[in-house]
Amino acid sequence: MSEARPGVSVGAGVIGGSGYIGAELLRYLSIHPRVDVKWVTANTKVGEEIAQVLPNLRGFVQGAFVSNDEAARRLGEAAVVFVALPHNESQTVIPKLAEQSPGTVFIDMGGDFRTPDPAGYRKHYGSDHVAPGWLSKFVYGFTELQREKLRGAKLIANPGCFATSMTLALAPLAVHGKLRGDICVTGITGSSGSGNKPGQTTHHPERAVNVRSYKPLGHQHILEVESFLRALTKEPFQVQFVPQSGPFVRGIFTTVFMPRAPVRELEGIYKEAYGREALVSVMRGSPEMRWVQGTPRSVIGVDGTETDGIVFSVIDNLGKGAAGQAIQNMNLALGFPETEGLLLPGGFV
Repeated sequence: MSEARPGVSVGAGVIGGSGYIGAELLRYLSIHPRVDVKWVTANTKVGEEIAQVLPNLRGFVQGAFVSNDEAARRLGEAAVVFVALPHNESQTVIPKLAEQSPGTVFIDMGGDFRTPDPAGYRKHYGSDHVAPGWLSKFVYGFTELQREKLRGAKLIANPGCFATSMTLALAPLAVHGKLRGDICVTGITGSSGSGNKPGQTTHHPERAVNVRSYKPLGHQHILEVESFLRALTKEPFQVQFVPQSGPFVRGIFTTVFMPRAPVRELEGIYKEAYGREALVSVMRGSPEMRWVQGTPRSVIGVDGTETDGIVFSVIDNLGKGAAGQAIQNMNLALGFPETEGLLLPGGFV
């Protein structure tokens, strides 16, 4: 279904391709030099041309959306399948497909398999997990710290968008034993993080000139962030996270407050962690969200005084926070260069 390109070596499928994350996955996959999109599902749009629903992909992705049943029949065409369904849905889909085709790589974009904690899942996602025996089978796909586990992995849980932004900032601190006690974090996100179904909080007149907080100290991504970080440090800590809704479409700007952590020390920690990363930059001062919008890139900024520090993390919630990181993980799982199909700069305005 992708436009014919030389050198293509694997087929890919996308389950749930008409939402914002699915559309972003298709945007990256359509230009990946080794991938051919074989089928895309969208049960509410079966038979509709993909380029009609997603006009930005005209000339890049051909064909029509198919049903999930047809995708299951054509599973053998895909070496990798991305599952971009709402929370609580992929747990009923992936186990059946993975048993049908154990050699296929499945990358779940939802929150269903991000921690081996069914009780935590029930608390944060509001329902019992129907496939708890599968939770421990998934690799958590925070790429920069999970590369060895991701190489050759068949089941990957892609991190959430806020979780990615927070973990980029917090993981190096955990490794250095700097997470202790209450870790205070704020993050502001764009409206695309709520998906493409209209709601009052994403309605343009409600959001265009407005900022509001939601789920303070109770956002579901705290579950996966704390779970992952506790594997990196023996220090007792708790993430106190206040998310905010911003008057823009794409991007997340996260701020971590680090009293008693000098800015020079923080700068050294992040340069050690990310200094050689192709998709993560480190700088002194505040980054700007526009630098990463529309890309899989992220920027870490540090600021503060000789005694107290601040850490900033900016990502595109649909890029590094979703599709871009999923492509990184796909590349590692299939043995491709990690940044293949991802090396593009952000816009300046």
